[in-house]
Amino acid sequence: MSDLETSLVLMLKSGGMYVTREQIAADLGVSAHDLDGAIEDLRARGYRIDEVPGHGLRLVDVPAVLDDCELETALSTSIIGREIFTFGRVTSTNDVAFSLARSGSPEGTLVIAEEQTRGKGRLGREWHSPPGLGLWFSIILRPKIAAYESATVSLAVALAVAGVLRDVYGVDARIKWPNDVLVGRKKICGILTEAEFRGGSVEFVIVGAGINVLHEAADFPEELRPIATSIAMESGAEVDRVAVISRVLGEVEDKYDRLCRKGFGDIRREILPLSSLIGKMTRVESGKGVTEGVAVDIDETGALVLRKDSGLNEKAVAGDATLI
Repeated sequence: MSDLETSLVLMLKSGGMYVTREQIAADLGVSAHDLDGAIEDLRARGYRIDEVPGHGLRLVDVPAVLDDCELETALSTSIIGREIFTFGRVTSTNDVAFSLARSGSPEGTLVIAEEQTRGKGRLGREWHSPPGLGLWFSIILRPKIAAYESATVSLAVALAVAGVLRDVYGVDARIKWPNDVLVGRKKICGILTEAEFRGGSVEFVIVGAGINVLHEAADFPEELRPIATSIAMESGAEVDRVAVISRVLGEVEDKYDRLCRKGFGDIRREILPLSSLIGKMTRVESGKGVTEGVAVDIDETGALVLRKDSGLNEKAVAGDATLI
């Protein structure tokens, strides 16, 4: 999406009234020829731009699919979304973002797709990512943190998502360590971070998120219906995907900025009251085996602290956590 096309959409959206071509060209400082090209390109993308002789142009409707121009005009972030790559279908937005990060794409680059054919979940699982119903996206971040602190990024993003669901949509969202957002015991958002390290430091982190937005129960495969939900199902309200991602990315940027400036302790204080595990018997399965105990804390590195029957504490750095 060109800067001219973005500026044109912003102008037509801001007033809601007809604006003459002459006024648009003068305000944007472009030629009539360049304006004609921008209008035609936007119409080809699915923007309905009405024109009445003597009155001018008016934006009637925007594409039903996520469009980089819609995202650019909706975002109020400073870093996240400085570059946006939109796709109709990809295997995984994390795969695309990882490749872009290795090629030098800047921090804040956003990759978003209408559909993922092999969306990534934890432990090699696939994330159900049908077109038109959810938000499937990845962000390139380049935090100056040690490798052992990389888990804190995922938790900060989970806090951002849970906050939006609670404050904006009235959904009782909870954070399930290390990377899920639940309503009750049903998953509404999954987060997967993949990092590349240099020495003991983080080179970059790819934060991938899948948020179920418009699904009804019948939209989930039968095996997922008992364990998955969506914003529409939980709020009972009409939900706009662009509005959701705009608010979520604004909160992600805020939490990430605080994480980088103040460390995880500042974020941790907000995560603990929203944890779905703290105070409950929990089992964590990882490559190192199985650990069981009462979840009592999330420490300064993002590890889950379990109190075992012996009274001793044991930390789980990563793994799949379930309530017992």
